[in-house]
Amino acid sequence: MNRQTPVGSASESKFATRIARLHFVWFIIVAALWTIVMAVVQLVTHRVYPTARNFKRNGRVWGGVILGLSGIRVHVTDRAGIDRDAPTVFISNHQNLLDILALSAALPYSFGFLAKTELARVPFLGFAIRNSASVFIDRSNPRSALRSLRKAGERIRGGNSVLVFAEGTRSHGPHIQPLLKGGFALGIEASVPMAPVTIVDGYKLLHESKRLLRGGVLHMVVGEPIFLEGKTRRDIPDLMEHVRERLAESLAAASE
Repeated sequence: MNRQTPVGSASESKFATRIARLHFVWFIIVAALWTIVMAVVQLVTHRVYPTARNFKRNGRVWGGVILGLSGIRVHVTDRAGIDRDAPTVFISNHQNLLDILALSAALPYSFGFLAKTELARVPFLGFAIRNSASVFIDRSNPRSALRSLRKAGERIRGGNSVLVFAEGTRSHGPHIQPLLKGGFALGIEASVPMAPVTIVDGYKLLHESKRLLRGGVLHMVVGEPIFLEGKTRRDIPDLMEHVRERLAESLAAASE
């Protein structure tokens, strides 16, 4: 496991900080240019192959190239043991921007993202997500949220797995923020297996507020699935606590 201290820590020299800042600028330039290219590729290929597998294939190239040119590798420990094309709701923690790239590049399952409707308006990224196996949740009012939740559940039962960042915000560190109910309600609605995915140490490589980045290895753990047949909305609080414990266990094990 990666034992290095987080980028931007007090122990780093001024020279190392300058290099990390230049590294961050390079990362942003590469990410912006390659996102434009792959957004167009996703639009064109989605017209012919409107599947989660196509989105995953393009996402692997998108995330893999950006991370590779930025000197970052992803190591995946997969304990799920599930059919790679079986509909699943993946619940992940969210440390920083690297998470999306790492999951796209290295999670060994086809999936789309569960995204807020606001992301549909983000240049190029929203364009690509709209033309993918991803689903949007409209949180503008309870009725819209329920309608979009049911629609998303239908798409998942039809074979499209989704990944949900269940925390209310990015943690920027080795801890789990409070989880939101939306992803768990979606899992209950779809009645498909739910698998926790832990991003272990992306925060050590990227410090977003200081705009610092270093190369290295980002570790990811895909946990054993939780089966939701027969579960109802009344089970959501217990399910949330169970998943939170699973994510925290993976983080704790990595620090030992």
